[in-house]
Amino acid sequence: MIEHLARQPDEPSARLKSDSDSHAIYQSLRSSIVEGQLRTGARLPTERALASRFGAARNTVRKTMNQLADEGLIIRHVGRGTFVARSQSKTSAEATAEPDFSLGELLEARLMFEPTLAELVAERATEQDLAALSTYLEALRNAASWSEFKEAKYALHLAIVRASRNGFLVSVFERIIASRRKAGWGRPGGHPLPISAVRAAAARDNAAIIDALKARDASKARDLISSYLLRTLMSVSES
Repeated sequence: MIEHLARQPDEPSARLKSDSDSHAIYQSLRSSIVEGQLRTGARLPTERALASRFGAARNTVRKTMNQLADEGLIIRHVGRGTFVARSQSKTSAEATAEPDFSLGELLEARLMFEPTLAELVAERATEQDLAALSTYLEALRNAASWSEFKEAKYALHLAIVRASRNGFLVSVFERIIASRRKAGWGRPGGHPLPISAVRAAAARDNAAIIDALKARDASKARDLISSYLLRTLMSVSES
């Protein structure tokens, strides 16, 4: 019993590290594929090499590679290695996986449940959960491309949803992320503002949300999340 209790504090930290490593690996490989740095047929590093490069566990690497394979971005051949899939393979896989939803529809859905999640997060989140939000925020601040920015922003909000300890809502938000990835993050290259301006505004708004959650001020966090999503929806409607 004593040994079990002694191990418990490490479990959230281990999960947070696994999630953070998986996000970093996914973001790096997906960005390289989507932006053309890794072309069709290119061979990817081995799991061992990726684990060493990102300081991640092999099972974390394997889980992330399976996710990329499920999305049709890579093909894994036993004994031969892992390769970037043809773009049409991705289209075919994604076309049968999920229906198409507009960004406006998804933002409306998020407005229906995300603000009220603040109460669950304030009540249930561990200190490790809340501390990890700053790491996700830093990734958002340092995003160098549109795809990295979108990945970092959604990863931050997924971390908030996970801190609610509600598995159903986590699965709903994961589907929202999958839908945006399928849409290529809305082809952000056509955004009227430079990424630096959009990134700075998003970092400022999300920093305020994180501060409220860390203070376990559910009411303030709820209002900030609602305002943030509403502004985003309005900007989409006006474009």
